[in-house]
Amino acid sequence: MVRYILLLLFIGLSWGQKEYKIRPKYEHLRLINKWTFDSMETITYKEEEESEIVVKDDDNSETLSFHKSGSISYVTLNNGEMKKGRGIWLVKDNLLKILADSDTIYATYQIKGDFLTVTTSKDESEEFFGYKTIMKYKK
Repeated sequence: MVRYILLLLFIGLSWGQKEYKIRPKYEHLRLINKWTFDSMETITYKEEEESEIVVKDDDNSETLSFHKSGSISYVTLNNGEMKKGRGIWLVKDNLLKILADSDTIYATYQIKGDFLTVTTSKDESEEFFGYKTIMKYKK
């Protein structure tokens, strides 16, 4: 009888665990890796919405490395011109903040499988149209 109850308890616990997913406490730690540029789409909000897509090729590539220490390093090749640099990164309330050189980037991010999507946007001002940039990187 005790064996039967233990067997039912074991089956119940095993089956019940499939309904619950354990999520890591610090989801942003999944950023820590080396990410290679895949594509970038820039949507400009003019009178008519315009979209421009850039994909990785021999003249356009980028590698981002998020380090556990909170530093970030990058190597960019844009139209044949290489640029390297370092900065710092942090995440607060699912918003990614990157400080590199004299730039500060505020973005949202999403990691699905081996892909990192970083999205930045800017509202329209008196001087500039609003835009949204969606960058995709592969692990």
